Amino acid sequence: MKRPFRSFLAPLFEEFILSRQAAGQWSNTYYENLHFFDNHIMANYPAADTLIDEMTSWCNPRPTENGNSCRVRTTAIWNFIGYARKRKWTESASKRNPTNVPCAYIPHYFTQEELTSFFLECDSYFLELSLNKKGLQSRLNRLELPVFFRLLLSSGMRTCEARWLKCQNVDLDNGVIEIEKSKGADQHRIALHESMLSILIAYDEAMSKLMPRREYFFPDRHNNEHSPAWESYHFRNIWYKSNTAVARAYDLRSQYAVTNITKWENHGYELSGKLLFLSRSMGHKNIQSTYGYFHLTPMLTDKLKRNTESGFNNILPQLPDHENQE
Repeated sequence: MKRPFRSFLAPLFEEFILSRQAAGQWSNTYYENLHFFDNHIMANYPAADTLIDEMTSWCNPRPTENGNSCRVRTTAIWNFIGYARKRKWTESASKRNPTNVPCAYIPHYFTQEELTSFFLECDSYFLELSLNKKGLQSRLNRLELPVFFRLLLSSGMRTCEARWLKCQNVDLDNGVIEIEKSKGADQHRIALHESMLSILIAYDEAMSKLMPRREYFFPDRHNNEHSPAWESYHFRNIWYKSNTAVARAYDLRSQYAVTNITKWENHGYELSGKLLFLSRSMGHKNIQSTYGYFHLTPMLTDKLKRNTESGFNNILPQLPDHENQE
């Protein structure tokens, strides 16, 4: 059952959500953060009937937040306030936090041994889990997560794109995935490697028996999209069984980019076509975001430095922090 909002903003929230859903720009993460803001309004302004600037103190950066975590937490609220201003519901100002706040996190580069160990552990982990727990979600996890993580690695998809992926956008006949919903409004296509395609075909057949007529390609037990906590919780449980280095599921996307770029080491400088294809496949809005991955590719980076000298940093900017976010 859908959880209702409780503050005076409840009907306005509902209209806002419907508008974003119609535009394909809504997620469970936004929904949860809007609920947290609703609780803040209800607890501190129970008798209010107008949205004022003072109420947005909930959006102020917290001492425990770093990088872009505050921006991620408050995006839905600032989008709502922008929507409310256009409809003359409020005169409250939008005071969004700056984007692209520098972040010290460097995506983990997985060795072949780490990847082999991770997927062996992943397969056995969910097999054991499904034998001990007979519930629908345990059976879904056994089928979904080993395929989910392999898809991230083989396609470079963002974790949110994979979680939001609908069955209607996966063409298993031609091996193409249509990304309709991503971080922004941009749409793009991904051509699947034949080995990944065969895995997805087998997975889809098994899922069709377990959950017929599902809407999402990786659904939860209610046939809804999974939350970010679903993928991060299970990734940590598997990864830290045999590793101490910090890593996230999102780093599999970086691995995809670095692996592709590394293969270009002996291709001279005629990289424009390959770089453009990689950029489009990964759903980057501009090619500068793709350039950032060159800093994670030591072999090719050293070669470029030797030949470009002082112009290197102008050619290859640092990896934007939004590429370290979902």
